[in-house]
Amino acid sequence: MDRKCGFNVLNSFCMILFLVVVLLWQPVHAGQSTLYIVPPQGEVVAGKETRFNLFVYNPGGKEIVSNSYGRIMVTLTTPNNIRVVEAVPVDVSADLSMKIPARGYMKREYSILLPERMVGNIKMSLDGFQSASVLFSAAPMPLDEQTTQISLGEKTDIFQPFIKNLAPYEPMYFLLGVDPGTEKSKFQISFKYKLFNAPLESQKVNNFMDGFNLAYTQTSYWDLNSDSKPFDDTSYKPEIFYLIPKIDLEIPWIRAFGVQVGFQHESNGKDDDVSRSTNFAYIEPTMAFYLTGNYFLAVSPRIWAYVGNDNATNGDLDKYRGYFNFQAKVGNPEGFVLDTNTRWAEKGPSFQADLSYPLTSFFKNKLNLYLHLQYFNGYGEQLAEYQKKEEILRLGFSLIR
Repeated sequence: MDRKCGFNVLNSFCMILFLVVVLLWQPVHAGQSTLYIVPPQGEVVAGKETRFNLFVYNPGGKEIVSNSYGRIMVTLTTPNNIRVVEAVPVDVSADLSMKIPARGYMKREYSILLPERMVGNIKMSLDGFQSASVLFSAAPMPLDEQTTQISLGEKTDIFQPFIKNLAPYEPMYFLLGVDPGTEKSKFQISFKYKLFNAPLESQKVNNFMDGFNLAYTQTSYWDLNSDSKPFDDTSYKPEIFYLIPKIDLEIPWIRAFGVQVGFQHESNGKDDDVSRSTNFAYIEPTMAFYLTGNYFLAVSPRIWAYVGNDNATNGDLDKYRGYFNFQAKVGNPEGFVLDTNTRWAEKGPSFQADLSYPLTSFFKNKLNLYLHLQYFNGYGEQLAEYQKKEEILRLGFSLIR
């Protein structure tokens, strides 16, 4: 890497780090809602339903209408156990929106099913919200009511206390090549893992640590038209990123806003002339908008800088992949969703569109898959042939879209 190129990379990376510091340093907006938890009252018994109240205070001068307080996730912690359970609103109609008057409160009661092994003193906190934790105590379930045998599906609760930190990340699918043919088939798996789970007593420090994640994505290009069914290429993409999941802009028509900053390595695991590898640091804000009915729009522009790109085998990768991607995702969570990604580079733009639809509509909610159609036109889909322009149509199924 020559001195000028190295300076540009360093300059871009420093700019990204500066933006991260600015975002992390921003104080909480004075007008955002403040949450107060009232812990369960009276006798609480492990393994049974219990209820708690949530008060939402609006210190601003305008009414806030929010859909953020529907079904929420609650973390329950004891010295020997950590569980995340869903809290469901009690006596609330299908419209889960909450109207908080200016300089006023709104109260909502929630119900949770307390796990059988959560006994003694329990700390309860809300996932995804900034609020103080509360304590309450739970008695064990009477012996004659306890479950005598657990199902195999629950064994992870015994031996895998961190399993709740594991979650899907990028879309996961298996797609058959349609045009030009099955030699362009493709599949992808992806997951992320939250590194920290309230390690310290300070709530502010825990909120900061909560954003660190590891991730891994693998994309394989499969030639199903050949006799031996070889893999043409595979991209292995380990990643570390920091997520700020919620920045309250206090704008009613903005459903969500957050920022992700990360560093990703990508390589195809091969050697010699077919070896390809690169690294890049990126920043990606995401903003979601409510449209109408049950339709939403999310946009995610991403800008990156190459760091330690393999100049011996793919030194001109930036000319084909560029430095910027714009993602736009629109649709109905229970119906069609169109996900588009557009990259701009010196050699020309690259475009990918993914259209998916849940198959539950055809199988009475008994088949949890999406029908998935993908179209790609441009450069750099595969690392091995990043200089080759391709136009590909694929059809298959996805688990995560």
